[in-house]
Amino acid sequence: GGNVDFTEEDITSCMMNKPPGCPTYTLLSFDGGFHGRTFGSLITSHSKAIHKMGIPSLDWPMAPFPHYKYPLESNVRENKAEDQRCLARVEELIEQYNKKGSPVAGIVVEPILAEGGDIHGSNEFFA
Repeated sequence: GGNVDFTEEDITSCMMNKPPGCPTYTLLSFDGGFHGRTFGSLITSHSKAIHKMGIPSLDWPMAPFPHYKYPLESNVRENKAEDQRCLARVEELIEQYNKKGSPVAGIVVEPILAEGGDIHGSNEFFA
């Protein structure tokens, strides 16, 4: 809102879903996540192929979600390494998409992946 002066290029390009009127921002999401059945939420979902068949997609990054070894108290070192592996990939994807001109504008994540089981992220992973 407000008093904004858009350029003719902004106005024309946004009607064609192109920059500069429609920037090429991306959303990063995680393997195994399910966020709903609308177009935008399906683009960030990665749980079952049947949900995505026939849905147009965007070139948005997908990072691994940690899968821990149980019991947790007996696998602290391994699970910390799993958090670090996944977070390193998140950082790599953000850098990669920033460099190619499609910056990550947001991250879509479920605290518990329930579509494919009961997969939790640690407090450290989310921090």
